[in-house]
Amino acid sequence: MEPRRVIEGYYSNLENPPVPVIPLKIFPPTRRKHIVVEAKLDTGFSGPLLLTPENYLSLGLHLYESSENVVGLIAGGYRVELRVSRGIVELGKTSVPVEIYAAVFVKKNIIGRLLLNEFKVVLDAKNGKVLLENP
Repeated sequence: MEPRRVIEGYYSNLENPPVPVIPLKIFPPTRRKHIVVEAKLDTGFSGPLLLTPENYLSLGLHLYESSENVVGLIAGGYRVELRVSRGIVELGKTSVPVEIYAAVFVKKNIIGRLLLNEFKVVLDAKNGKVLLENP
């Protein structure tokens, strides 16, 4: 039996109230380079991963973009055009191929439901801990 894998995060005080974040490693499809970022857990985002334009471009993800036009709906009912590329997210020892989104206005990296649904998510705000367990 394979041991359960746990990825640990924490509650960041950069927002009020504090927000759950998790560290992750992101690769372009070639896996030739990577960046390590902290991403906010956001169940209001239905996609897997949303990156700031700076992080998206630093990985060269614009070179692997889909030709499909993707439009997102944000709070307030506004529609925004999203860039979308394939990539790989590594959480602990778990690698997951995902679509990675970016938009001009994005200021924080965000993990959404499509990726979070692969894990058991434990938010222990009282103790400032975030746990993702790979069942």
